[in-house]
Amino acid sequence: MSSFLTELGGPLSNLPEPGGDTGHVDLGETDLETALRETREETGIEASQLTIIEGFRKELNYVAWEKPKTVIYWLAEVKDYNVEICLSQEHQAYRWLGLEEACQLAQFSEMKATLQEGHQFLCSTPA
Repeated sequence: MSSFLTELGGPLSNLPEPGGDTGHVDLGETDLETALRETREETGIEASQLTIIEGFRKELNYVAWEKPKTVIYWLAEVKDYNVEICLSQEHQAYRWLGLEEACQLAQFSEMKATLQEGHQFLCSTPA
């Protein structure tokens, strides 16, 4: 079963958006290192607590606050499903959701498509 971590945004967000962390790339970081750092900063989940699922990478481009943005998504599995989530001040709450619920919360068709593509990838990858 696929589950997606959904963070409910703070005062600067209009609506909840499933999909995980977004942030800036620090000097010298790879895109994946950025994603792992942002995950740690915003959820408390360390890279060592995750297994990155190879073969899936989805890049979304959009404009926010009149600036072009790029967000890259990977798939990962937490090694311990009882992992403690410690949200940053940027978020008010979190939930683990199945695909259908995550897609219902997604504001943008591109995000829904990304969730569905990730689910398809997981279903077609041998365990």
